[in-house]
Amino acid sequence: MNQAYDWLQTRSNDMASELETLCNINSSSDNLDGLLRAADWLTQYFQPLGVPCERIELPTYPVIDDLGNETNSTTGPALRWDMGGAGDRGVDQKNVLLTIHYDTVYGLQDPFQKCTLLEGGRMRGPGVIDAKGGIVVMRYAAIAARKFLDLSPLRLTVVLTPDEEIGSPSTITLWNKIAHEFGSALLFEPSMADGSLVSSRKGTGTFTIVVHGKAAHAGRNFNAGRNAVVHASRMVADLHELNGQRPNVTVNVGRIRGGHAVNVVPDLAVTRVNVRVGSMEDQRWIESQVQRFVETYNVPDQGYTVSVQGSIHAPPKIQDEGTNDLMKRVERSAEKLGESIRWKESGGASDGNKLQGLNLPNVDTLGPDGDGLHSDQEWVSLASLPRKASLVFGILEEMASE
Repeated sequence: MNQAYDWLQTRSNDMASELETLCNINSSSDNLDGLLRAADWLTQYFQPLGVPCERIELPTYPVIDDLGNETNSTTGPALRWDMGGAGDRGVDQKNVLLTIHYDTVYGLQDPFQKCTLLEGGRMRGPGVIDAKGGIVVMRYAAIAARKFLDLSPLRLTVVLTPDEEIGSPSTITLWNKIAHEFGSALLFEPSMADGSLVSSRKGTGTFTIVVHGKAAHAGRNFNAGRNAVVHASRMVADLHELNGQRPNVTVNVGRIRGGHAVNVVPDLAVTRVNVRVGSMEDQRWIESQVQRFVETYNVPDQGYTVSVQGSIHAPPKIQDEGTNDLMKRVERSAEKLGESIRWKESGGASDGNKLQGLNLPNVDTLGPDGDGLHSDQEWVSLASLPRKASLVFGILEEMASE
């Protein structure tokens, strides 16, 4: 283990340089060309694992635009590598999934496109912790496992995904297909701002509500119109009032789009609502409430039709027995490094929610330390890259030696 730790520390400069190169490739969730370029780069980057890359084409996913039109969007491929064991993809508790996403939230028009070095051993850049820094940590931990461990007792599977920042609408089909193969999963989202790891997460989902009314001239035929923006506004005001009714449920009306010229009664409004839930009971409650309001405000005889698309796409991630066992492994690995682990609950969601919902226990914040994610101040502690890789190596060493 000491050899592995020393080797990882000697790769610190390489880790920083490779992270900068990867982050300078724009791979926002809606930039298909960028996702494909990133996938090609990552295929080469993981060659030291010594096993072939399986490029998995994912299905399209539906998108409703601000005109209420539904189209299908294409994402990049998922990338998979299997190493160790006998190569069997059968169900086995010794199979371990290592995964994280390679898409980011920074679109092509975002001015935040390049990395810069900061004082104090930090790097600022798009995706440096969410989650391309996690890709670097995962790669080096897997390479160290290959170099310094006997992996014959277990199979390590690395999977990189292209759409987590938009809720994994295409990757969920892959998780549904393969989650049962594994006994545990390690995900490489960043740690919390204070270095804590996440013990449990709220569930989340987004609902897109489309209201159709009737257009009319605002002067000559005002009363003949049916104002979709006003009708939608009444409904979302009622939705907002759901806040506070259950302690672990929040409803955020994030966006309303509707109308064109101000002298026309708008006949369309598209509203996007994000919800967070703390339990499956909360999930069932909020889904029923959204459906109730849609049915209440869908009044064709008054000139308004209302429809909704969406759901809770990431169920609550509860700290269950399997997760507790995995958390203890993390703590034991940290002790070997002379460190201790702090755990916190989080209101954010990750693919860890989906995997646990598929009965796969996981710890999902084994990526690097930093802060400012989803902003132009996103930064990473470069020293945390080899340290987190060493932490993960210790977890794999314990699994392989059992």
